[in-house]
Amino acid sequence: MSLLDAVTARLLADPQFAGPQGKRIGATRRFAALPSTALQTITARRDEHYKGPQASEDGVQLDIWAPTEALASSLRDRAITVLRPAGVFAGIRFRRALITNIRSGAEQGQGPQEAALNARLAPEIYRASIDFLFTYTPA
Repeated sequence: MSLLDAVTARLLADPQFAGPQGKRIGATRRFAALPSTALQTITARRDEHYKGPQASEDGVQLDIWAPTEALASSLRDRAITVLRPAGVFAGIRFRRALITNIRSGAEQGQGPQEAALNARLAPEIYRASIDFLFTYTPA
């Protein structure tokens, strides 16, 4: 199982996180309905040692989309609670995850055309984004 599949399984297994979203949690996807969560790998490191491969380190960005800022914030906090602890999930042994960045607000485009869109969407769609650094090995 891939890291993103294991992270998705961890999130889906938590009823407080997955409950409001149904099955709208997945890798590199944007869902039509809200709330939803998309995951994507942003960095990947595979160190080698003379004894063989070492633990892998991947940065994963988690984007939570919600109709209200309060819901986006509560899902963000719950995702941190679910994904930070060490443990074995879906065939992967996780060390304690590090949080390298947290952002919130509407997604902002670049240029004059997007400015009008940003102004229209900002009060309707809220985004909470978290960058996790996972260190892991196969279980």
